[in-house]
Amino acid sequence: MIIRILLIFFLILFIIAGKGFANPIPGKKVDSVFAPAYGISYSFEQAGWYGLDPRKDYEKLLDEIKPKWVRLSFFWDQMVNGETGEFNKNFDDLRFGIEEAKKRDIGVIVALGAKTPYFPEYHWPKKVSSKVKFGEKITINHPVAGDILEIDRRVVDELSNNDNIIYWQVENEPLLPNVNNWLLDPGLIAAEVEVVREADPKGRHIILNHPAGGAFDRDWQKLLPILEKGDVLATNAYFKTQGAELLAFKIFRFEFHIPWPKFLVWPVQSWPILSPNYDSMKTKVEREGKRFWIMEMQAEPYVRTIEDARKATFSFKASDINLGYDFLKSYEIESVGFWGVHFWQYREKAGDKSWFEIVKQVVGKE
Repeated sequence: MIIRILLIFFLILFIIAGKGFANPIPGKKVDSVFAPAYGISYSFEQAGWYGLDPRKDYEKLLDEIKPKWVRLSFFWDQMVNGETGEFNKNFDDLRFGIEEAKKRDIGVIVALGAKTPYFPEYHWPKKVSSKVKFGEKITINHPVAGDILEIDRRVVDELSNNDNIIYWQVENEPLLPNVNNWLLDPGLIAAEVEVVREADPKGRHIILNHPAGGAFDRDWQKLLPILEKGDVLATNAYFKTQGAELLAFKIFRFEFHIPWPKFLVWPVQSWPILSPNYDSMKTKVEREGKRFWIMEMQAEPYVRTIEDARKATFSFKASDINLGYDFLKSYEIESVGFWGVHFWQYREKAGDKSWFEIVKQVVGKE
């Protein structure tokens, strides 16, 4: 009897897993009238990594896609001179991005802090990172906390005169450990938000974000008390995902890093009970007078190396963008950001226009 029960149990698990992998982007009933605002994330550094012309291709992207907003990231290690502490020519890319968006009446979200979008996530100078040990939680009392608060203030002071900045995003997925298992304490995040509010004479709203880790993840609720009415709690929506590492941990003085197997593509949204519950998140956030957004919707495959971007086929296809967008549209989330613009442009230059065509098709529905 016990053996039969176990066999039935594992058969059910096998069926559920099979359905999850076979249908990673579940179909949803979509209200054809509802149309979210859409945005993109752009990095001049990432564009350069793909071999693009960062400024020229940025302008081309804005003209062709015409997003409602673009998120531009501050990279502390690249935009501040390590010796003088002054903003350098790479910071001029950030200014350029804001100015070009303004010409086209496009809003800008500036992501600032120690942890901002794009690998390796913590974009901070060596003199700061050298003070942080593997696996540390960075609290308000940590030796680098003062440096983080000061750089937040300086970035806002420098950019706050730009009227088309619509939000400040403070840190990126701060409660999610990176490959060094660093994470930021909610107390420090609250202090950062306070510094940004005080430094901005225009009193713009704040965005905090947290990855959609699953139905049982409650860490995002630690961010809600930091936000005021009109602020945004954002999350992401990935469908066929991979990571840089499967596991990273430390035993005594030894660090262990287990790379993510290239063959494993994980379906995030298709698990009964376990997948992110956007409905409950949205309801709780909006009940408190705050706004709920998707800051990153997967719109590219996972790319580790430039060779990965040259493949003929991908586990995440261009047509999946359409499916993913409809999936999110069914939740009536007011704003959705596409993640993958540099990959689209790289593929277009390689003769594959399918990614851009799909995005234009999706945008055209609005």
